[in-house]
Amino acid sequence: MNHQIKQTKETINMLNELRRYLAFLQFEKKLSINTINSYWLDLKYYIEFISIDCNISSFKKITVNTIRKYMLFISKYTYENQKIITNTSINRKLSSLKSFHRYLFINNLSKVDPSKIIKSIKIIQKIPDTLSVEEINLLLELINLKKTNGIRDKSVISLLYSCGLRVSELINLNLTHLYLDEDIIRVIGKGNKERIVPIGKRAKYDLLNYIDNKRPELSRKKESKGVLFLSNRGKSLSRKTAWNIIKIHAEKLNSNKSISPHTFRHSFATHLLEGGADLRVVQELLGHSNISTTQIYTHIDRTYLKEVHKQFHPRG
Repeated sequence: MNHQIKQTKETINMLNELRRYLAFLQFEKKLSINTINSYWLDLKYYIEFISIDCNISSFKKITVNTIRKYMLFISKYTYENQKIITNTSINRKLSSLKSFHRYLFINNLSKVDPSKIIKSIKIIQKIPDTLSVEEINLLLELINLKKTNGIRDKSVISLLYSCGLRVSELINLNLTHLYLDEDIIRVIGKGNKERIVPIGKRAKYDLLNYIDNKRPELSRKKESKGVLFLSNRGKSLSRKTAWNIIKIHAEKLNSNKSISPHTFRHSFATHLLEGGADLRVVQELLGHSNISTTQIYTHIDRTYLKEVHKQFHPRG
């Protein structure tokens, strides 16, 4: 959506209310900056749409049909004749919208909540790509430690897999979050929720190698502020840099799998379940607030069990 919001008094008021809502999410609900930014983008475009395309200047004038019209618009949004928004993204935007309308209704800024009866799109859950233990070991072995950032990159990938971290959790790790004498790290997850995650021996070795032999060089500009993983400029790794680290080294596998930072989190959970770990324990280690989110890995585990049964059962 390229057109700009008409800067009428009413529209400015709507945007100001949106900013108050985001402040509420940040300071009262303790949501992360990444989440706040996502809400801002989703809801700013929503206000832009209702202001220009629907000529609406007050939240009180929004109806169910207004929201349906907006959802239909974004579902058809394309670039060079290609659909660029998935059903999962549509549902996330709808979730942002529903949360905002609930806030407006509770705070008497609208007479009704028109989003209440809007249903999410039913999505067939896709089982994410995972790497085998052998593939992860090979990927780590192929990292050349003599290259400029080899030591750092190996520690990044090793820690993602050993601890099942989200990329946002990895880049926000601080030196004070490490309790390596106890073989654990403290992770700040979604909604600023803390959890304790064990670190394996190999990942600990790779991490100490980075801290002792590479990080001092990267932190020479004294701008690290205690952040664990640093860029060449001595600052915290960006999400983009973390993705690029994975991309560069994953190419060496010559795999047809889609490999991202999250692939190592998926592999972490899958391998734990294949090894017999309890689902509740995996939920705790991943930092999932709802066990239904963790249950996707039970489908992966069932696939693995079927393969083992077929291979080894005498009448498989």
